[in-house]
Amino acid sequence: MTGWTAVVPVKPWTLSKTRLALPGDARERLARAFALDTLDTLVESRHVTSIVVVTAEPEMAAAAAGVPGTVVREDRPMLSRDHLNAAIRLGRSWAVGRRPGAPVVVVPSDLPAMRPEDLDEALVALGRHDRAHVVDADGHGTTLVAAARPALLRTAYGRGSGATHRRQGSTIELDVDPRVRRDVDLPEHLEQARHLGLRPHALAVVDALVARVGAA
Repeated sequence: MTGWTAVVPVKPWTLSKTRLALPGDARERLARAFALDTLDTLVESRHVTSIVVVTAEPEMAAAAAGVPGTVVREDRPMLSRDHLNAAIRLGRSWAVGRRPGAPVVVVPSDLPAMRPEDLDEALVALGRHDRAHVVDADGHGTTLVAAARPALLRTAYGRGSGATHRRQGSTIELDVDPRVRRDVDLPEHLEQARHLGLRPHALAVVDALVARVGAA
């Protein structure tokens, strides 16, 4: 199945990856790198036709301005207690109005090892179902969530989201590359993603951090 719409919720850098204990502004630089790598992966994907970036981060909005799709700006992103799912609903609304018959996938901006070919293979697998999701590498959370059309898309990101999505009628899809399942919230996740192979922006930031630690 081709012609996918990808919805990408992106927090402002200063609000992202707060559980990564990194020196100085490294956390913000890493969040930025993750998001830019995600955008590059989507642009290079053979199956993604339209990209909907939902963000209040000006730099991300500027970076996404030239890609096929749109930028949906969040004015006050942290007013909602359920910010991530609220952002996704904004992207879903855009897709319902503009591409109602196209398959849609939510792509979090913290899959720094995922390559375009990994995403494309995952989309083929997810496209076999009306609604499906990919559980994260730890088996409890969720990375990708997909639906055959935007009206069917429903997300429940948060604690235990893998099981919640399943209870909501979404099919678990495990026939994906490990890079699609390795999101990054904790330092050990970053090390695992590094072992899988980071994409260029994230690799540059992590290499600089390693060099700084080695020189200390």
